[in-house]
Amino acid sequence: MGNIVFRKAKKKDFPQIIDLQTKIFNGEQKIPSEAISAFLSKKPQCWCAVFNDMIIGAVAAWKEDNVVHWGRFVTDPDHKGNRIGSKIVQLSFDDLFADGVYEIYMEAREVTANIVCKMGGEIVGEPQPFYVGTVIPVILRKSNYHH
Repeated sequence: MGNIVFRKAKKKDFPQIIDLQTKIFNGEQKIPSEAISAFLSKKPQCWCAVFNDMIIGAVAAWKEDNVVHWGRFVTDPDHKGNRIGSKIVQLSFDDLFADGVYEIYMEAREVTANIVCKMGGEIVGEPQPFYVGTVIPVILRKSNYHH
């Protein structure tokens, strides 16, 4: 697995990212496919893990009402367990904080909330139902971030 490249996604990567998100979010979590692809209207920036020209992991950030949101975190099931997700998460947070962001808001699945909390994130509310399962509101502040 040493040939994995972690980088900011390019526009040409978005179709593969949406395909991977659809595979996971629609297949496992029953989120409607239309809602997954409609996400591009938020003009997100994405980060990805690429192995043999295939996107095997991705995450996104976007602005809504002057708040930076983070999510759409996905790793191909065939590549889980190799810390790919943690590396993409760290890359995205490093870039966002380097770009002057001071606070990142997310509604995350429990496994993602745990990863973010280990990096300094804070749970700021109760789990809420979201399709299959729940999401937890989490904030990560630059002043608390460690990796």
